[in-house]
Amino acid sequence: MPERWDELEATDSAGVPDPVMNIQLRAATSADHPLLHSLNRAAYEALATRLFGSWDDIAQRARFEEKIQRLPFRIIELEHQPVGAISSSEHEDHVFLDELVILPELQSRGIGSRVLLLELREAHACKKPLRLHTARLNRAQEFYRRHGFVETGRDEMFINMESRGWCQSG
Repeated sequence: MPERWDELEATDSAGVPDPVMNIQLRAATSADHPLLHSLNRAAYEALATRLFGSWDDIAQRARFEEKIQRLPFRIIELEHQPVGAISSSEHEDHVFLDELVILPELQSRGIGSRVLLLELREAHACKKPLRLHTARLNRAQEFYRRHGFVETGRDEMFINMESRGWCQSG
């Protein structure tokens, strides 16, 4: 994907620039691994407990470490403080949103929406739909629906979603 991960232009709901919210993305480094693990736990511990009955820290850390090693993560910063992480990967016929995590206490403030908009723009630049999957019990599915994603499949645990809103037909 193009390397355009500098500063995001923050806007309010009417599209007017919002000078108060300074969101930036930067490439994650090995020094960010403890932060990424902390974000993963903060974002998913309650969901994992609902799905599996408990949070197995050793298993979850191992699973997420493999993901960190395999995927290009970027750190989301608000006012130069880490507040989340994102990872996406380009495939032959789509871009896959591997991870979008915002600290629970900072959710519903527009941070995730602004970062997701950048991902949608990047997928559009590649002329590809943006795809993802999320747990059926994850309230994030409503967030994605509000941003134009539609369900393309499901199984017992997960929902697959896609946004073609930025794609040109044909």
